[in-house]
Amino acid sequence: GCLITAVEYLHEQKIRHKDLKPSNILLGPNDVWLTDFGSATDFSMLSQSATDGVERGTPKYFAPEVASFEPHGRAADMFSLGCVLLEI
Repeated sequence: GCLITAVEYLHEQKIRHKDLKPSNILLGPNDVWLTDFGSATDFSMLSQSATDGVERGTPKYFAPEVASFEPHGRAADMFSLGCVLLEI
């Protein structure tokens, strides 16, 4: 629940993380932190086409549309998060 809430919060702030993977998630006794925003995009400032194909993240956690260089949005972060949750 906390990870999903964190990603939803980013999306509400118009931010796509674009590189969700286990090594970018820190778990504490009572907290969860998302790290490594080097690939993140503020999609309120850029057009969709300007952000696609740039800094695509880690292939193992790509959504299919990211892997095939198709336009992608928030759902790609959720797909990556789903891959992480299946792995951990």
